[in-house]
Amino acid sequence: MILVVHALVLINIDRNMHGDEIKIVNAKQARQCYIFKNTKRKLLRTNAAVWFNKVCRIRQLQPNYINIKVNGHRRQDRRTATQATRYRINQEIKYLYCKKQQLNKQLYNEHLKCAQLYNGMWPSIQYSIEAKFNNEMSELCDTLNQKLNKLTQNQRGHDGHTQTYAGTRKNRVVNLTNIKLTKEQIKTLEMGPQYAIEKNPKQYLNELIIDTENAIKCLHNGIQNTFRYLAAKRIKQIGESNRHNVMQKRHQYNVNQIKGGGKKNKEAESRPQTRVGLCRNTTYGEQVAERGTVSP
Repeated sequence: MILVVHALVLINIDRNMHGDEIKIVNAKQARQCYIFKNTKRKLLRTNAAVWFNKVCRIRQLQPNYINIKVNGHRRQDRRTATQATRYRINQEIKYLYCKKQQLNKQLYNEHLKCAQLYNGMWPSIQYSIEAKFNNEMSELCDTLNQKLNKLTQNQRGHDGHTQTYAGTRKNRVVNLTNIKLTKEQIKTLEMGPQYAIEKNPKQYLNELIIDTENAIKCLHNGIQNTFRYLAAKRIKQIGESNRHNVMQKRHQYNVNQIKGGGKKNKEAESRPQTRVGLCRNTTYGEQVAERGTVSP
């Protein structure tokens, strides 16, 4: 059934978190929803640009939008170029933070307008929008990581592919495979198998809230409200006090690349000892047969 609102009708079908179809027949509602989506997309892309510039600053890379040339090739000339590039990146980050602040205010206002128009339906619609943007931002993050790889290869030579590491005290990674690892990937592996890569708290806070509520429901009715208050206070502290490390996304990308290379070559076996070892399955089996034991 289609309801006509004034002279303009627009139908948009979406699905909420329960899989039910939501029909938007009011043109004013649809327009406000599109404005919210576009503002949210701009904000997420701005956050991605901030992360990209911060990684370039940490790794001393020069993005393509910066074109600084210094006459001479002396040490002082290279230092001047590096400082100028760092200053330009800092200015870009400041500009992006100002833009982010304005977009946050605009998004807040659009959120209030949508909540007023949709009444109780807005939380479900917002959940579906966030789910779509998570997939879109993961693809954008992969694209930015590929740009970082190109910048690293162009500006640092083929930082590329290192030789097979011998077993020395300085090197914690022993590569016994045909997989070519970059220096950055080796640095990620040198952190050890027990290194935990952080995740953005926004991705798991909702799941944490649901799991906490399910656990509280198993308690006695008289003490449930007390534990709900304590849990809400603690979850709020986790969300506010968390300072996400800039390089965590890059580490996760390196780990995914190593896993992908291992699957393509049908090799890779890690040994969680003092060193991290990569070897073929057959080679690992021969080593186990010789030694007779496997270290945990």
